[in-house]
Amino acid sequence: MPLRPSLLPYVLSCLIAAFVLSSCSHSGGSGGGNPVNNSYLASVKNIGQGETLTDSFKYDDSKRVATYAQYATNGTDSVHIMYNFHFSSNSTLPDSYTYNYNDGVDDPHTLSFDGQGRVIKDTSLSDSHFVTYYAYSGNYVICRIFFAGDLNSDAFADTLVVTDGNMTGQKVWGWDHGVGEWEDQGQVTYGHAAAANPAYKAEIANSVGPLLYVLSVYSLGGWADYISKGIINKVGGRADGLPPGGVTYSVSTDGTGRVSAITPTGVGVPSGVRTEFTYY
Repeated sequence: MPLRPSLLPYVLSCLIAAFVLSSCSHSGGSGGGNPVNNSYLASVKNIGQGETLTDSFKYDDSKRVATYAQYATNGTDSVHIMYNFHFSSNSTLPDSYTYNYNDGVDDPHTLSFDGQGRVIKDTSLSDSHFVTYYAYSGNYVICRIFFAGDLNSDAFADTLVVTDGNMTGQKVWGWDHGVGEWEDQGQVTYGHAAAANPAYKAEIANSVGPLLYVLSVYSLGGWADYISKGIINKVGGRADGLPPGGVTYSVSTDGTGRVSAITPTGVGVPSGVRTEFTYY
């Protein structure tokens, strides 16, 4: 499974990865309230300098995520990834999915959930032995990603901090083979506005939200916040490429008040970068 080696180098290079993706120009803070998005997200188009990355979603008749796809192009070269989820009987949770890179051979994965319906393990059945473990402790979601099943290959530990229903922080460690210990790769904080996160649905956030985060960030990047109720309006902290003053965003809405586009602002932010949303 050819996943990205790390989230952080990609965050500011495209200004579209991880939880930097959804944001608004209002002042920082948790935003309060309980934003509602009654529509289902169809696509997120991340426009960079000469490059675009589109995340697209299809749902079944029960409004479960049936297919998640990514398509990246620079106008000359392109790559696409497809995740097809499979459900047993009338279960609300997928028991497996297949991963496909550029129409290659399907890589089957099995999924496990705890008694609260939260994903706890994603296991590849291919020779790669890729596995991710998910753990929940207080307001932390811990994603431990092993590319070959153990610390003998690339491994990362992402801790997502959830406060009042929003992702307010992120800490990323990578395994340093040279010294045989975890290396701190960055710590980022997020502020939120009251406008609804286009990708938020309670049934997704509380079950496969962390899984979709890992599939996005450690593949091509792109939209990754399936947990926050409100959209992010500020990114600060320490990460490769993140300006000292952080990044804030302006927001555009459609006639029904849904977020239709966001635009990053800040010192060093390239011109023309934006993210556009469509809905079903």
